[in-house]
Amino acid sequence: MNTESTLAEQLLQAFGFPKSTELGVKVPKKTITDNTSLTTNDKQLLKDVLKSLVWLYTMKPETVNIPVFTDGVHDYKEVAVLHVKVKDNIKTKQLCKLLHQQIPYPTVLFVGLDNSVCVSLADKRVNQVDHSKLTIEHQYDTGWLNANFKEQFYSDFLSDLKFEACSLISLYDFYFSLIQKLNGLEAAIKTGKYSSSSEKDLTPLLVELDQLEAKLKTIRNRIKKETQMNLKMRLNLEARKIKQEISVIQSRI
Repeated sequence: MNTESTLAEQLLQAFGFPKSTELGVKVPKKTITDNTSLTTNDKQLLKDVLKSLVWLYTMKPETVNIPVFTDGVHDYKEVAVLHVKVKDNIKTKQLCKLLHQQIPYPTVLFVGLDNSVCVSLADKRVNQVDHSKLTIEHQYDTGWLNANFKEQFYSDFLSDLKFEACSLISLYDFYFSLIQKLNGLEAAIKTGKYSSSSEKDLTPLLVELDQLEAKLKTIRNRIKKETQMNLKMRLNLEARKIKQEISVIQSRI
C-alpha cells in the first residue's frame, strides 16, 4: 500500500464516518468531463491534475440521523464526501473549486498526493438569480498535511477532526463545524495555538488578516527599495500601524 493511500485512510478512519453513510463509488473522469458547461480550460485542468475520484460517503436523512437544513440561502439536504487523487499540486486549489462547482451538494474533499493529504471545503449558497444552482461563497482548505509536521497544533487539529466532535443539529451545522475546524487550523498557523471552540465564523477575520499580511509584505518590499529617507520613514510608520492591526486581529481569533 502506498503512503498516499495510508495517509488518506488514516485520516478518514480517524474521522469515523458512520458505516451507514458508506458509498464507495468510483466516479469516472468522463462523468465530469462530459459536462457541457465545462470550458476548454476546465477540461484541460481535469486532464492535467485529476488522477481519480471516489465518492466515499453520502450523508443524508436516509443514511445518518442528522436533519436537513434549508433557508433560501443554504440548501443542505445532503453532504458528499469524496477522495480525490491528484497528479501534482500546482493547480490543486483550482481543481477543488471546479469539483465543488460541479457537485450539486455541500462537499468534503480529501485530496491525496504522494505522502500528503489536504481537506477542502466550500461554503455553497443558493444562487439568488437561479435557485436551482449553488454558488461558492468561500473556499477553505487545510493545505498539505503530512507526517513531517511536528507542531502541536497540527496534532490538536487532527485529534479534533472527528465525526463525534462535529455538530449534529443539522447537515448545515455539521458542515459549518468542519469549516470552523479548518479556520481553527488556519488561525493556529498564525498564532501557534489550535482551537475550534469558537461559535462565531472566523472567516471574515482570517480574510482581513490575510489582506493585512499581504499589504505589510508589499510595504516592506517598498521600504527595501526606497532611497528617500522621508518616504522610508513614512512607510515604516504605515508598516508599524498594520502590524498593530494584525496583532489586534490575532488576539480575536
